[in-house]
Amino acid sequence: MVCGLRFAVACIGFLFSVIENGFAQIIFFNSGIDISVTPNCTTFVNGHIINNPQGFVHNKGNIFLTGDWTNNEPSGCLDPTTGSVILYGGNEFIQGNQITTFNNLDCAGSGTKTLNINTVAGGTSGVLSLNGNPLDLNTHTLIVTNPNSTAVTRTSGYIISETPPASGYGAIEWNLGNNTGNYEYPFGTTAGNYIPFLFNISSSGSQITTGNIAVATYPTLTSNTPNNQPLPTGVTNLNDPSTGNSAAIKCADRFWVTEANNYSSKPTANITFTYQDPEWDLSGGSTNFILEDSLRAWRWNGTQWQNPTVGSDNSTANTVTAGGINDFSAWTLYTRETPPCGPLYVPNAFSPNGDYDNETWQPMSNCLKKVRLVVFNRWGEKVFETEDTSEAWDGKFNGKQEDTGVYMYFMTYELYTGDTGRKKGNISLLR
Repeated sequence: MVCGLRFAVACIGFLFSVIENGFAQIIFFNSGIDISVTPNCTTFVNGHIINNPQGFVHNKGNIFLTGDWTNNEPSGCLDPTTGSVILYGGNEFIQGNQITTFNNLDCAGSGTKTLNINTVAGGTSGVLSLNGNPLDLNTHTLIVTNPNSTAVTRTSGYIISETPPASGYGAIEWNLGNNTGNYEYPFGTTAGNYIPFLFNISSSGSQITTGNIAVATYPTLTSNTPNNQPLPTGVTNLNDPSTGNSAAIKCADRFWVTEANNYSSKPTANITFTYQDPEWDLSGGSTNFILEDSLRAWRWNGTQWQNPTVGSDNSTANTVTAGGINDFSAWTLYTRETPPCGPLYVPNAFSPNGDYDNETWQPMSNCLKKVRLVVFNRWGEKVFETEDTSEAWDGKFNGKQEDTGVYMYFMTYELYTGDTGRKKGNISLLR
């Protein structure tokens, strides 16, 4: 039996036994009663909890839940500063048409925990424990009310922000108040890579009501031309105002959106942005032309990107740290330096014979911005054509291997330096 549950009005609470995927589960349906979980007591619900209007759960103990949490009571469901809710199942959802305020929220069990509504956690001294699981904000805001830097803990877990402005940012809004110290916003990517945002406050500023720092981050699409799209809300371009030129190929493929709310004077902090290698180099399919060590933080000031860029890059840790920051808006990482252009090299032979050595053929340069490439056989038949700088010829035509022999190529190209040219020549296809 359930330990420590006290029903104020026992006739309006219901337990439903249902079958899901072959297992008997419970849906606890609270349609208008007060339920108390007594201190030092653990209540286990093998299924879902649905709390409807006028339903309240006074939790001073622990509620273990293997299913979804749904709240439809406008004034909240839980007492906001006591008890723990442990999400103990696999993939679970926090949802309903009203916000739930949790004290301790523990993402235990396995699988991804997902917000389908804005959610509050942390009480005055409670903790959001990620453990080893992802928490997907899913375009919603997670509000952390405990002002201490220990209010969010993790082992290998992380919080997924990752959604662009059109669908809605997934944001962490942390009520830091007048505190100082190092706060870690534990962001991770949908692929599971850890990309924390570090906010090390040196001067607390002055709050009007409860001051908070809200942060969201998302990657941009490398398939767009230019890349680094979509832009954050309110950002109208990605141009360097000093030169008037587009900075798209010199910016990392990620934005951070920061806000400081309810401060008369804003906190001052050292900020560390974490990025991934495919967000600056060509491995993610982007057209970036970046010297990693020269990446710096770049802020949108409301009308344009603000020069000079700030901070320094740690290419080993994949971070850029900027000091003394008390301006909050959209940020990206930008380099005004570019790597030296190597020569445009066109191999004259390749051997697509399955030995994993020299299997494909393509022009090679770290500066190749655009290309149009056509290959003909000795009878003048076109066997390969591309305008993709990353695409190589594998020696096939219509899915079949071409014969050993000499082929002719024609190429027009543009380099990131602005140079353009044409080349033609022969390729030997060997076996």
